[in-house]
Amino acid sequence: MEKERRKFKRFDAYMSVRYRLPDSEETRGIALSKDLSREGLKINTSTRLPLGSTLDLELDIPDDPKPVRTTGKVVWSQAAAEQDQGFDVGVRFMMMDPVDKFRVLDFAYNHWLETKVNDFNDPEEVSELG
Repeated sequence: MEKERRKFKRFDAYMSVRYRLPDSEETRGIALSKDLSREGLKINTSTRLPLGSTLDLELDIPDDPKPVRTTGKVVWSQAAAEQDQGFDVGVRFMMMDPVDKFRVLDFAYNHWLETKVNDFNDPEEVSELG
């Protein structure tokens, strides 16, 4: 069995992410985040992004009017598991304001809590966990 290499928990937190390579007018787009951790996130893009490239990112947190602007580094890129679904790209956050990081992680954690509670069919089962 392979040892888990991740340092931090991943959350399925779906957010719209605008990305662009600062030196390229062609390499830009809007992606959907697939999972998120303290160090970065995975997005799905229509084109393969160059490994090691720095991206300008703008994350739209649902129900939050102020987007989070940050930079990230492409640490991996591969064809998506589903055919004709673009590329899955791992992005490590480089510079993110601590308050913005809290906002993003707070959304992800709360979303995770809501979906975990909603996984139960019978509300009585939730109270039996404590």
